Amino acid sequence: MPLHPNSEQLQRCHAEAYARQVAQVRPLPGAVDLLASLSVAGVRWAIATSGRGEFAQQTVRVLGFDADIPIVTRDQVERAKPDPDLFLAAAARLEADIRASVVVGTAFGTCWPPTRRCAWSRLLSGGYGQDELERAGAYRVYQDPLDLLQHLD
Repeated sequence: MPLHPNSEQLQRCHAEAYARQVAQVRPLPGAVDLLASLSVAGVRWAIATSGRGEFAQQTVRVLGFDADIPIVTRDQVERAKPDPDLFLAAAARLEADIRASVVVGTAFGTCWPPTRRCAWSRLLSGGYGQDELERAGAYRVYQDPLDLLQHLD
């Protein structure tokens, strides 16, 4: 392989590496129970990921939910994070107003135009500290999905 692979080569190498590791993917503590609780309560939810569709489908299977979960991936929008396109597309797919939505994630956040604000909750499982996430604008910070589930009120 050349010293500087092109985009196609990088994507192929990434896909091969992901295929070798996907069997080891496990949901974060409480993730399955949190999503099931939201569904039982009638709360509509979607998954928005900066990953590509081929990888997202494999990862979501680990959650054990039906294939009809709304999933928005990097290859379905013009721009991925830090732009809000993923979350705007997820809200549109749910027929929900993004301004009345809560986005839960592990990364810092997105540069939201002032007219498209929503509440950001963050999970510490993304490698950032609580102080960093709060300074970045997180509405709430939780240890993991189980902690979030225990604080749904």
